[in-house]
Amino acid sequence: MTRQEVLNNIKYNERLVTQYTNTLTRLRSQLNNLNAQVNQNNSQVNSLRTQVNSLEFQIKELNQLKNKFQRLQNDFSSRQTKRVNRFNLNFSKKPNVRFIGNYISGMKSLLSGSEYKNAYNGLSSAVNKIVKEVNSIQGKADSLKREINSKNSRNDSLRREINSTQSQINKTNSDLSYRKQRITYWKNQLRYAT
Repeated sequence: MTRQEVLNNIKYNERLVTQYTNTLTRLRSQLNNLNAQVNQNNSQVNSLRTQVNSLEFQIKELNQLKNKFQRLQNDFSSRQTKRVNRFNLNFSKKPNVRFIGNYISGMKSLLSGSEYKNAYNGLSSAVNKIVKEVNSIQGKADSLKREINSKNSRNDSLRREINSTQSQINKTNSDLSYRKQRITYWKNQLRYAT
């Protein structure tokens, strides 16, 4: 082989080394960018999970409050039913005395009238408000969970891209190493060139 042919082979391999070095720089930058995106998504997912946990804690507390109101309402209704039954049992016959008749009428009104209904309905209203608030908070939590799933899916896609980029880096490193060996080989061949 002539000296010029050997020098041409050396230049050819040096150009490839430069090309591979530039490719590695670009791929490493791309890999760093992908890793930064994954880290940012992970940070956001952690923040979103904290928010979801907070919302779920609020839901738990509201449900406990709702259950207390429902127990209170049931207890109130049960006691009221016992009072009405006791009253009806004690005053099942109409007495002749006008005062007692007015007393009975007033007690019936008190036990089953608007005050009882207002109190009972007030408890129902409180339970309904709690249920609406729970539903509202649950909607927010569900929205955050969908956002978490979206970010996790994006991370899966980024990880596939990271693996692909890492494979390209490995192949380019292998090609670079081979071309450096070829340069060394051709430089050694220079002494034998004519």
